[in-house]
Amino acid sequence: MSRKITTADLDPFQFALLYQKLKGVHTWWLALGGVVVIALLVLVSTIEGTFGRAADFQPAADFKRTVGITLAERSAPSFPFMRDVVSWLLALIVVSGAVLLHRHWQHLSVCLSRLTANGALVARDVPRSTRVSKLLGVDRMISGVAPDQALDTVVSKVVEALKRRGVGLLVLMGGSALVLTILLILGLENNMFHVLAPTGANEHDKAEWVREAYASWWAGKHHILGHILYWMLAWFAIFIILSFQVVGVIAIYLLVASHFVVEPSADWLNRDGRYGWTPLATLYRTVVWANALLGVTLTIVLASLGIDNYGWVAVLVVVYIALVPLFIGVPWLVLRRAAETARDTRVRQISDLMASRGIDPDVDIEAAAPYVAESERCRAARIRPLRLGTASFSTYAVLAVLPVLLTAAQIFLPLTFGTR
Repeated sequence: MSRKITTADLDPFQFALLYQKLKGVHTWWLALGGVVVIALLVLVSTIEGTFGRAADFQPAADFKRTVGITLAERSAPSFPFMRDVVSWLLALIVVSGAVLLHRHWQHLSVCLSRLTANGALVARDVPRSTRVSKLLGVDRMISGVAPDQALDTVVSKVVEALKRRGVGLLVLMGGSALVLTILLILGLENNMFHVLAPTGANEHDKAEWVREAYASWWAGKHHILGHILYWMLAWFAIFIILSFQVVGVIAIYLLVASHFVVEPSADWLNRDGRYGWTPLATLYRTVVWANALLGVTLTIVLASLGIDNYGWVAVLVVVYIALVPLFIGVPWLVLRRAAETARDTRVRQISDLMASRGIDPDVDIEAAAPYVAESERCRAARIRPLRLGTASFSTYAVLAVLPVLLTAAQIFLPLTFGTR
């Protein structure tokens, strides 16, 4: 019979170093960073005289130019901060990503212990041993460990190993973010304004227009403070993305590894309305929205560069395409039979209890009635560990796959956005 257990948690605050002192801080306090970012953007552009005027705000016209709709009015090669709506959006995404990452890590840092406390995860009578468990090192980690201690042992060893490598992880992610930031900045410098270049101009005139547009851009290299601030925000944004991805891969590893030492069950009192699975459902929702946010970011960047210039952010696009199925699909694969397993185990336990008390449901109908009713209740339980609202999933589906579709379309059916 399965046994209730306790376990340590995969706590990113212990090994990822980012937010290390902010674990107990309410996430919305981090949203105040948005006020700081806005203040810095306004201050820097004002100091350098690149803030612009209300008349420079023309998002509708610039969007039409980006998608190739010809306008009667020629676009001026002037891009102060007031006109750069793309940078506004990206700054908002940076702040949103920082807030979401903190919330995601808070949920992750308590998920396993709460699932086991709720009885949603219980120890297997005997841990499973397969080629996959050997490949993942699970068999080695739990050798000689009692079944009810196996999950805690696996989690603790993974976290301890990561804590020893915390500085190395920080350096690796920071360095990778720097390289990807350099590529992004170079891509913007060479391609950002091509999509807005006037229609009908010859190549020389277009090149001259792009050169003037970049020279006027508030975050271009001709405006040092704006350029430095843009670099910092771009680096931090990519660092946030990599933090999501690295910790996400570790979490997926642990999810797969745990499959061999625990099995799904439920809180049959349904005290949280999800039969004990609320901690995972809440965590999974942040995973979904993090991937959707990255999808929006890549879509905006691809549109700014021109889809045919996706090569400047190819690494991020490839990582995104590779990891979205991992983060979204693997949890579903591991838990696709969780409800069935939990219900079958519960009904079997009820049957065993009746048998141990000498109750024959075919003869002792009155005595068996409560047990039969409980079995029926358990059979009807709607246990969905990863359940999202319909709106959440449909919104995610649109936002998450858009950059994938845009990139694939450019590779296989070359498109040209903009007025070049």
